[in-house]
Amino acid sequence: MLQANLVKPEKVILEEVEIPSVRENEVLIKVKYCGICGSDIHSYKGKHPFVHPPIVLGHEFSGIISQTGKKVKNFHKEERVSVEPNIVCGKCYNCLHGRYNICNYLKVIGCVGYNGAFAQYIAVPQNKVIKLPREISFEEGALIEPTAVAVHAVRKSKQKIGDKVLILGAGPIGLLIMQVAKVSGAGEIIITDLLDYRLKKAKELGADKIVNSVSRDLVEFIRETYGENGIDLIYECVGREETLSEAIQIARKGTKIMIVGVPEENPRVNLAYIGDRELELIGSLMYIRDDFEEAIDLIQKKKIQVQPLITHSFKLKDIKKAFELILKKKENVMKVLIEI
Repeated sequence: MLQANLVKPEKVILEEVEIPSVRENEVLIKVKYCGICGSDIHSYKGKHPFVHPPIVLGHEFSGIISQTGKKVKNFHKEERVSVEPNIVCGKCYNCLHGRYNICNYLKVIGCVGYNGAFAQYIAVPQNKVIKLPREISFEEGALIEPTAVAVHAVRKSKQKIGDKVLILGAGPIGLLIMQVAKVSGAGEIIITDLLDYRLKKAKELGADKIVNSVSRDLVEFIRETYGENGIDLIYECVGREETLSEAIQIARKGTKIMIVGVPEENPRVNLAYIGDRELELIGSLMYIRDDFEEAIDLIQKKKIQVQPLITHSFKLKDIKKAFELILKKKENVMKVLIEI
């Protein structure tokens, strides 16, 4: 089979390797589509804090079951599936308390310690496989994983009905959080970005206000528009020092900032503001099964739209071109899929 191996920063080689053998509790999946995630971009550039080449990236994927292990009972050949890509120990404190997404021994398919789905076949534990409803296409199936990220962040934020919500970053994750927040009862959503085409997409998908942070001072805009009552909840979906600092400056005393973006460097922020204003900076990592199933339900019932986020598709042999396209930040590049 063919796989794309990241052997060092910005160097992906296509390799012919053996199709993975299947253990008794595993399922072999023939991959159909796999999305390129923001964390894949960090990894490609050699700036992801937890990803170390050589590794086959790719954790947002859909496919068809090709083979099942001897002890697999609930899945059969030719079934359409998606995969929850966090591999956990099931025994540490967090696993035993329902927070296995922060397992002490966490591995992530295509990210940390486990080769991913930029490959024609992948073997995964059966307990991580989820059947894909017929109403969801394979392309949409590749966006279940990032939708689950959004569901988890909104759930963890304890967002309240009617909240005024600010989202920093209108990339795929920001736009998915925007839609999930709306479905969850947000009263008003403001979303920011540096790129007008992303903001246009945000408006099409339901944003109440859009702000280009290049042409408008965001801190000033929030103060002028919302006064001292300000914003109720902030989602930071970029992971840059500038946006983290903006979030802290904007946050009303006693409010919450959800950190969803993955920083490439060690950002410096004003900790004095956090203490003085009793701000809550809360990290959000991945998801648990409930979030994944909720994501499937939202997509299946058309409560959120994922298809409009897909702008490009490349064959596996052209994966380097796909990464280069994203890094060039050209107009109208949003979610890029690899067709395998």
